Amino acid sequence: MSILVNPKILVIAYGNRDRQDDGAGWHILSQVAAQLSLQAPELPGEWTESEDGSLRLLYLYQLLPELAEDLIDYGQIIFVDAHNSPELPNLVFEPVSPAWVHSAFTHHLSIGELLAITQTLYARCPAAWLLSVRGYAFEFSQELSPQTQALARQAAEMLYTHLIGEASALNSKPEKE
Repeated sequence: MSILVNPKILVIAYGNRDRQDDGAGWHILSQVAAQLSLQAPELPGEWTESEDGSLRLLYLYQLLPELAEDLIDYGQIIFVDAHNSPELPNLVFEPVSPAWVHSAFTHHLSIGELLAITQTLYARCPAAWLLSVRGYAFEFSQELSPQTQALARQAAEMLYTHLIGEASALNSKPEKE
């Protein structure tokens, strides 16, 4: 009998790309999509997927509780966003766990809360990561501030490296009997 590990990865970029650095998640997602030869989602709610279905890229304005049901279809979720907290590092890439606490990030539903809803409703929750860059300007513009643009390039490279590493690890693991 084989023990299958869910190799599917969902990358959720969220924020309003019409509000300058709040759209950093979309810019990061777009850069990674280009590196993977995929079309980046343009509008909130749109997604694109790798040919084999192992990777989905989704763009949203904000996280919603309704996403909990979708999360259980994946082995790993990577949330990509901007933050405006001077207490946090300019570039954050760390695991996230289910938690009933409000985050320091600017969206109403935190990642931890969404994961906690998923865990509560479905008694399971995928591994989750947060990739976040510091935002400095939140005016009405689709262009990132120079500081956030530099961070977004670094974040996109980190995300791409992570995704390629995950694919390599899955391809090199022998199937367990």
